[in-house]
Amino acid sequence: MALRCEENPLAVIPARGGSKRFPRKNIAPLLGKPLVVWAIESALEAGIFSHIVLSSDDPEILAAADGIEGVEALPRNASLATDTVQVKHVCSHLLEHYREQGLLYKTFAVLLPTSPLRRASDLRQAWETFHAADAATLMSLVPYSHPPQRAVWAPDGRVKPYFGLEHMVPGQKLETLYRHDGSFIFADSDIFLREGEFYSSDVIPYLLKPEDTADIDSELDLAWVEFLLQRRQLEPKPLEHESCVS
Repeated sequence: MALRCEENPLAVIPARGGSKRFPRKNIAPLLGKPLVVWAIESALEAGIFSHIVLSSDDPEILAAADGIEGVEALPRNASLATDTVQVKHVCSHLLEHYREQGLLYKTFAVLLPTSPLRRASDLRQAWETFHAADAATLMSLVPYSHPPQRAVWAPDGRVKPYFGLEHMVPGQKLETLYRHDGSFIFADSDIFLREGEFYSSDVIPYLLKPEDTADIDSELDLAWVEFLLQRRQLEPKPLEHESCVS
């Protein structure tokens, strides 16, 4: 069977139904829309994806995409519905699934529903950066708000520096460390399938502002993101260019 090669990336929105800490979080309502819909709408607004797929084991989550043109809601099989399945396993399965359908995606992206602050403009810029780079993966990053090198723990009820006393120095003397926030990852499909990891042999960063990122894992996180989105809606819109006709 001849394969049709897609140059623009596949957008994968993975959304499991199970969540022990925050039940049903992928469809938790945020300003009147389920979290998963925020991910779908940002992918559509970006206008860079050849296809958008919502992958879930949960019929209610899949139903959230009903009526949204340009999105495929694809049920997972039982092997991808357990607590031990990771996003990388879902992506491998989807890439192979589409290959069996005659579609070869050279690149793909992952957008987690729990990161609803992502901007379509960042998706477009990240894709341009990744497309121009000779890299295996591009990953959105945000700096830690507090240096993780200064973490402590309390074994046997006694507080100790986790990484050693040498790191208990003023923050400006420590290297800035980052975390992946879940907003997006772009990856080369062949390299990903060969290495089986997003943290592959060659990953480049896309740095986000703290106010443009979130990782919702509790109702308190959701309330904070709602505040940030409401504040964003009050931001002045850029003026459109006006032309004068004489």
